[in-house]
Amino acid sequence: MDLLAVSRELKSMAEAGLRYSTGPYDLERYRRLHEIASEILAAEAREFRWPVEIGYATPKVDIRAAVIEDGKILLVREIGTGTWSLPGGWADLNASPAENAAREVQEEAGIEIEILKLIACWDKDRQGHPRQPEHVYKLVFLCRPTGGELTHSHETDGAAYFAPDALPALCPFRNAPHYVKLAFEHWRNKELPTLFD
Repeated sequence: MDLLAVSRELKSMAEAGLRYSTGPYDLERYRRLHEIASEILAAEAREFRWPVEIGYATPKVDIRAAVIEDGKILLVREIGTGTWSLPGGWADLNASPAENAAREVQEEAGIEIEILKLIACWDKDRQGHPRQPEHVYKLVFLCRPTGGELTHSHETDGAAYFAPDALPALCPFRNAPHYVKLAFEHWRNKELPTLFD
């Protein structure tokens, strides 16, 4: 049994019930169902508790920017893990996916970019990442730098361009080597179709 999938489904049902039910007994049952969804994951993450969100549960969106210049790709080093990743993060409200990608690169690496195309829209669970509580869609954009200077932020302590055959250790939760490989394929041939699952 996939306990993470069961927990996600219970959380989703509980939040839909909390949003659309009005009876006090039903609301009490949905609150308890939400607690059970967290308790299922307690064996692996003892202090973990699902936040209560309003409305119908949907996947979170993680945006990544593959910025390529002169045959090298931009990576940022995460302060928390010391590993490297494509600039990016959770999509913010009131901004398009492309606007989110541009903002993330500016914040994490100091570079201004032009979005060239969407490389992929994937279910993170199907891309070989370690499992995490949230169900996540990954959007990876091909980009080119247009200005700015490399810097870092409160989330990153390094930013640099790397050749595809000289990559540092990548953060397994945020990206995977095949993201970089595909980015270079799309950089060389921008007519390739967007990948999805």
